[in-house]
Amino acid sequence: MKKTMKLTLNLLLITVLLAAVSCRTDETPTLDVAEDPFFNLNVGNQWVYKTYNSPDFTNPQSVATFTGRVDSVSIVSTTNIQGFTLAKQRTKIHFPYSNLNGNVSYRYLRINTKGHLVSYPVSDNIEITETGGQVLHPGNDFNFTYNNPILDGPGSPLIGNVLYQLQSETNITVEGTNYTVFPYKGLFTPLSTTNGLLPKTQDISYKKGLGLVKEICHAVYGLDYLETRLVSFKIVN
Repeated sequence: MKKTMKLTLNLLLITVLLAAVSCRTDETPTLDVAEDPFFNLNVGNQWVYKTYNSPDFTNPQSVATFTGRVDSVSIVSTTNIQGFTLAKQRTKIHFPYSNLNGNVSYRYLRINTKGHLVSYPVSDNIEITETGGQVLHPGNDFNFTYNNPILDGPGSPLIGNVLYQLQSETNITVEGTNYTVFPYKGLFTPLSTTNGLLPKTQDISYKKGLGLVKEICHAVYGLDYLETRLVSFKIVN
């Protein structure tokens, strides 16, 4: 099984290939985001994603191929837990000939007072706090960074680090559609004592008011990577 340096709880990628990494951080509330929300978590929102595999990130001519996986994501409800309002997100996987086919999963989402999109597992004993949760994207907070140490397996030595930080707004084309996005990128830097590992960059690109548009996730070893692409959406304003 390949090891990964992915930021979140799975977002949308093949779990037999990738393992999610926690990015829980402590923060001090400083920003009122009600005036200009970056994220839209309204009930009824829907997104459809396809996952592609590219064999060699070092080769600009490398051609990505569709894996057959399609994720249908939606906001199905809101709930109040411990005084906090959370949106409940549902993901259903269509992936023929895979044991993931038909799998349905849920997670809670909220926007904290710094404007960061954070997630919590759907569980009976979760604790919701203003500073808790896993940061999926920092909105437009360019001061936020997260350093994720990468181990060579559970209980194994450190082999590198991934430093995540928001990048400047940029234009990208995904599935034939142009988007202006804020990429939240993580640069993997292997330790000098490791052999055969290359620097790699994770990419989690969100469009303001729309949501996730593209995500690139590398395995620690090897040259191939997975890319999640937005195919269609329905946004409730």
